[in-house]
Amino acid sequence: MKLVEPSHGGRTIRIAFSIALLVASAQTRAQQTQSPLIEEQIMNLVCDKQVVVLGELPSHGEARGFQLKARIVERLVNRCGFDAVLFEAPIYDFLGFQEAVAEDRAAPAQLNRAIGGFWTSRELSDWRQWLFDQATNGQLLIGGLDDQVSASSDYARATLPGLVAAHLPAEYAAECEQKIERNLFWRYDAAQPFDDEELVALQRCAHLAADSIATKSEHGIGSPRQVMIENLPGFYDRWNNPPEVLDRDEAMYRNFRWHRKHMPADSKFVIWTATVHAARQQQGLKHKPLGSWLSDQWGDRLAAIGLTAFAGQSSMAGMKSKPLPEAPPGSLEDLATEAGTDWAYLDASALREIGIAQSRLFGRFTTADWSVYFDGVLVTRTEVAPVFEPR
Repeated sequence: MKLVEPSHGGRTIRIAFSIALLVASAQTRAQQTQSPLIEEQIMNLVCDKQVVVLGELPSHGEARGFQLKARIVERLVNRCGFDAVLFEAPIYDFLGFQEAVAEDRAAPAQLNRAIGGFWTSRELSDWRQWLFDQATNGQLLIGGLDDQVSASSDYARATLPGLVAAHLPAEYAAECEQKIERNLFWRYDAAQPFDDEELVALQRCAHLAADSIATKSEHGIGSPRQVMIENLPGFYDRWNNPPEVLDRDEAMYRNFRWHRKHMPADSKFVIWTATVHAARQQQGLKHKPLGSWLSDQWGDRLAAIGLTAFAGQSSMAGMKSKPLPEAPPGSLEDLATEAGTDWAYLDASALREIGIAQSRLFGRFTTADWSVYFDGVLVTRTEVAPVFEPR
């Protein structure tokens, strides 16, 4: 992809970024490894916001990014009074975890399964325990936003088949319960394959149950088990992608609104997601991102922070580590870390100063004016792959 050069020369950019990039001497470089100055900058930007969306590369496999985000979340909760942390992860098992917290029977393993394989790394082990302690002490709501069912969604698999059947007419209940259970546990074989006919049956079962719920309550205000049923049709619909399918980002926005309606009006939310979902605007993206949906409602009470890396290694959910090729000259990542800093933070003015440049913020290198999408961008010089814990 051809780079569109910024409108300002490199010397001008370097001068303008003298603060935003935290270009430091070798004497202070060790302090930057722990990024306290950057964390302080983020606090200054977002502490008074109502919603903060923290992105990461869509590979969901960068340990240094994980650790920095975790420290930012802790500061937002402890210092700025944030009340909830919501993940780009299936809503179902978080609802089961919240139920267990309310009944004083929650276990850390439940929270780990709800958070899922992307973030069950050793680098986040202590932080996940901190989340658990905060939740069980009544200090913090931990929730999910996605309508998908993941490999670690044990509560969803155990609960959804019977839950759907309970909201269906008798002539459909037993068959639908069987089909949804077979699908969620993936019990297919040559005699009972997963094919188009099976998918259509799953969609029909999910929609019948959701329609039954819709006749009894307004969408988005029901009980946790009602919201589980409301989410399932979108999960199955996207398997064959019909034109009218509810996009994942809109589904996540609906679930955000559900969480908010069940919390005090002045509650403050942190959202942990991929940078592509954090973007404030759709612009050239295929779908309207979660951050854009939130921006429509929250405006300047929202902060959208992207995260990227100049180079390094990445590993998704325990898979083999893969290299992150070096960012090209003149890219956002190159300009941010050209002085050799471990971390750099580009605030809104720095992003505007750069103007149009390449970046891997959305995964593949894309040329854009990133100030349109984000209030700030965190850049690490060298990423490392996480070490994942056994499931």
